[in-house]
Amino acid sequence: MADFFPLFRSKQLKPIWEFSTGMLIWRIFTSSQNTIVGETRNQETKSTSFYCVDARTGKSLWKEIEFDEPWWIGIETVYDKWIIMHRFARPDMPEHRGIYMVELATGNLLWGNDELTYWFVHDRKLYAYKYIFEKRLAYEIDINTGTLLNEYADNLDSLHELRRQVLKNESEGIQRTMFPKLYSQGEVESEVAIIIQRITGGNALEGWIEYLLRNNMLLVSYYRKANSSDSAILENIFTVYDTERKEKRFNEIIVNDVQVPSPDTFFVKDDFIYFIKNKNTLTALQPWKS
Repeated sequence: MADFFPLFRSKQLKPIWEFSTGMLIWRIFTSSQNTIVGETRNQETKSTSFYCVDARTGKSLWKEIEFDEPWWIGIETVYDKWIIMHRFARPDMPEHRGIYMVELATGNLLWGNDELTYWFVHDRKLYAYKYIFEKRLAYEIDINTGTLLNEYADNLDSLHELRRQVLKNESEGIQRTMFPKLYSQGEVESEVAIIIQRITGGNALEGWIEYLLRNNMLLVSYYRKANSSDSAILENIFTVYDTERKEKRFNEIIVNDVQVPSPDTFFVKDDFIYFIKNKNTLTALQPWKS
């Protein structure tokens, strides 16, 4: 194992920025405007708030913004310079209802529609739908103003085809955001598998090792039992391993009181690695230099 702990070590990676919300970070989205939008939730007060930070510096564009609906609200998607939000048809039910357009740069609500449900966006037009007597009606909406431009009542085939094309273009487009894969020993190159086994020390919770290899950096996130009297408590460890220098550049417990493991514990965009520390702090590392 001497090659795993080299004689000469590189400088250890340290976060280039951290953004603490003070609340549970529930979801995060990247944007084409080089920002990160987040949704935070406070279970005790049943309140939801939103923030937006610069993806390269961590500087807050705005934070702690709340809307009229304190809890049953969430982010649908981020498109260009807008954040599209939704409410729910009924509390405790997953069906989305309502469209609320928020300006990405400011967090200001631009317009809302309580009756329709978001479908997709194309060429700065938003397409939505609703059901009347079990019949689906679709609508074309001006994304800037919320004005209804067209209604589709009878034949929705053209819109279904347009949506398929939108999804196809998105999947074929240049993806600058990379998410980890779930580790399966038989599907990974032997050299990578050996490193992952060394990093985890054989103590990882089975089925919950994630990894991503980009250039010379192997990123590994895994869960293991915490040193706690409660055997059900887990901790989440994140490691950045330099495959050229054969050394760990970063290795930390990023969450130490996990009850239920969750996937996608980190992601990569451009030259940055992003992860959530202690459930409430968005953290960025930069192992590559552009």
